[in-house]
Amino acid sequence: MRIVLGLIVVLVVLLIATPLLRYGTLDPCRILAKDMARDAYSQMARAVGAEPGETPQAAENMARMMTSQYSEGECVSRLKDRWLGLEQPAN
Repeated sequence: MRIVLGLIVVLVVLLIATPLLRYGTLDPCRILAKDMARDAYSQMARAVGAEPGETPQAAENMARMMTSQYSEGECVSRLKDRWLGLEQPAN
């Protein structure tokens, strides 16, 4: 029983720590905005023949303006679709 409980605790910690370390937040709309900005910026950088480096703050701000119109549930749904490959990023 202790092993099962320990595995559940480890799983919960991983579910919280992963987005916090990767995106710096647990807010699904901010995570979605960072994801959208990174996708858009990397496509733009590749189009001009540059290596996509760190996403500029301006790109994240533009994406946050878009996600500010979404509810938290909609952000979670869109994130799930993006991460599972059900929603393709804009080309």
